[in-house]
Amino acid sequence: MITADVIKSLQSSDAVFVSGSTEAIAQKVLPPEQADSESLVFVSKPHQLEQALKAQATIIVAHKSLALPTDSKSTFFSTHHVQMAMAAILPLFDGKMNRFNQETKIHPSAFVHPSAHLGQNVSVGPFAVIGEHARIGDGSTIGSHVVIECYAQIGAHTILHPQVFIGAYCELGAHCEIHPHTTIGADGFAFAQTKEGQHKKIPQIGKVILGDNVELGANCAVDRAALTETRIGSGTKMDNFCHVAHNVIIGENNVMAAGFKIAGSSTIGSNCMFGGDAAISDHVNICDKVIIAGRSGVTSDIPQPGAYGGYPIEPLRESLKTLANLSQLTRIRKELARVVKHLGLKEE
Repeated sequence: MITADVIKSLQSSDAVFVSGSTEAIAQKVLPPEQADSESLVFVSKPHQLEQALKAQATIIVAHKSLALPTDSKSTFFSTHHVQMAMAAILPLFDGKMNRFNQETKIHPSAFVHPSAHLGQNVSVGPFAVIGEHARIGDGSTIGSHVVIECYAQIGAHTILHPQVFIGAYCELGAHCEIHPHTTIGADGFAFAQTKEGQHKKIPQIGKVILGDNVELGANCAVDRAALTETRIGSGTKMDNFCHVAHNVIIGENNVMAAGFKIAGSSTIGSNCMFGGDAAISDHVNICDKVIIAGRSGVTSDIPQPGAYGGYPIEPLRESLKTLANLSQLTRIRKELARVVKHLGLKEE
C-alpha cells in the first residue's frame, strides 16, 4: 500500500506530480489491461491510458507525450522515461525481503563460525554456513542454505538468495544481489595433459572479486582465478545461466543476457551489452561500448566500439546480411549446378 505523497517525495522517481489527490492510495501495481480502482498503472501509449482511465486506476504514471484528462478522479504523474519511473517506484511494492526469514536475525539452525564477523542488522537464514574469518557487511541478507567459505567478504546491504555458494577469499561489494544456485569462486577449468593422455589438475589459488551493485541471476558460475583474481566491475548485471571462466576481467555497467559465456583470461571493457547465448573465446579483448547480438561467437579482439553479430563475428549490419543469405544457399547451389552443367564444365 503506497500513497501518492510517498511517490511525490521520491528524489529519483523521474515522475512529476501533475494532478489529483496526494492522499490517493495504491494497493498494488497492475498492467493497463488488468487495472482496477485500487491499482497504480504505468502507461506509455494512448490506448493504455484509455484502459487505465476506464478502470478508474487510483494512480496513473504516464509518459509526458500523453494528453491527460482534467475531469478524472485518478491521480496523475508525468514522466519522460516510463522504465526509469518503474525502476524508482516499484521497489516500494517489492515484497522480496518477505521471502527471507525475518523473524530471527540469525536462525538457530545456521552455523556461524566464532571467528566470523557480522555487521549490524545482518540476517542469516536457516541452515546457512558462514566460515571462519568471513566478514559480512551491515544490513546484508544471507538466505537459507547459503555457504560462505573462510575469509570471504560480503559488502553492506548485499542479498544472497538461498543456496548461493561463495568460495574462500572471494569478495563481493556493497548492494549486490546474487540469485539462487549461483556459485562464485568454484575452481577454474585448468588441467595439464600427460604423454599418456591423463589430465592433471592445476590448482586454482586465486579468487573472485565483484564490485558494488553487481547482480547475478540464478544458476550462474563465476570461477576463481588461477593465481590472481577474476573480476566483475561495479554495476554489471547478468541474467540466468551465465558463466565467467577463470582470470576473466569484466568492466563496469555491462549487461549480459541468459546463457552468456566467456572463456578464460578474456577481458571486457565497460558499458557493453551481450545478447543471449553469446560466447566469448579465451584470451580475447573487447573494448568499451560494444554490443554483441545473441548467439554470436567472438574469437578475436574487438578494438572498436559498435554493434557486432554472427560467427565469425562481423559488424552487425553485415552479419544480418550473412544470416539472410544463409537461407538462400540451397537454391544458389542448385542454380550453380545447372549453370555448370549447361556450360559443360567438369566438376573438380
